[in-house]
Amino acid sequence: MTTKALRRRPYLPGLSLGDYLDFIEDRFPAFARVLWFDRTGGADALGSLPRPARGGANARADLQRHARRDPMAGARGMRALFTLAAGVTSPERVPRGWNVLDPLGGDGVLAQVFATMAPQAGHAVITSDVAGEMVIEALRAGLPAVRQRARFLFIRDEAVDAVLLAYGTRRIPEADRLLVCQEAARVLRPGGRLVIHDFEEGAPLTPSGGARRPVAAGHPRFTAADMERCLALSGLHAIRVHRVHDPLVLRKGSAAEARALLSGHLLDTVGPAVFRDGSDWVAEVPRVALVAVGEKRPAAGCGTPGLAR
Repeated sequence: MTTKALRRRPYLPGLSLGDYLDFIEDRFPAFARVLWFDRTGGADALGSLPRPARGGANARADLQRHARRDPMAGARGMRALFTLAAGVTSPERVPRGWNVLDPLGGDGVLAQVFATMAPQAGHAVITSDVAGEMVIEALRAGLPAVRQRARFLFIRDEAVDAVLLAYGTRRIPEADRLLVCQEAARVLRPGGRLVIHDFEEGAPLTPSGGARRPVAAGHPRFTAADMERCLALSGLHAIRVHRVHDPLVLRKGSAAEARALLSGHLLDTVGPAVFRDGSDWVAEVPRVALVAVGEKRPAAGCGTPGLAR
């Protein structure tokens, strides 16, 4: 049980940890059972969560609103990530009860996109972020969400079927990469999968490709070797690295509208294509992502049932 002193700690903007837990227990009782704030080191981890930064938090929130102009713009790549995480041929085949933790989840864009792809799966995506403002937005959207650092998860051992590190891996300091992956492996059920996604260096929309992207400055991108090393040292096996076509695709009624919508997502681009598809005009920016997958070794006689709903 979480102690009274811990429950009184500030956690989200205007909410204590106790307020948050009461809400989660009422709205997402199954999710509440896997939360683990009183794990060893949990109090220190709570205390280390950053206070909202006057400029940085607002800038990040603005970028999240930018993305929400069309959250389905990256749906093709997201679809590939979810199928790899679940080990199925399409999101429509993900069973109810399967769940995935999104430790870099912002305000829940991946969760919202997955809900449109696999409505049968229910609240499959657990959104997680270090920024309290982002977690509040996810909760307001009706999503299970938790505020935590990716390197110290308030989640019990072997509690989720998959972990997806995507669309934010550049924010992970190089010194923390292995620790983040080891934490992800800890919360995986036997047979579960950890998926790491990053845009390949030198591909369109990466710094060496000559384009600027509307994201905060980050660290060097993961290479395939980086991904394989982190997965292997986290005790995972059956490691595979894929190159995934992960374009931005935006649809509007005219070529001018499609270009204008594209400018809402990007400050500068390299080689966007604008073309007609039936009654729609489509603006597409090609991107290539590296996606690595590693599996947690199953225990003898142990299956991988999803989180009960």
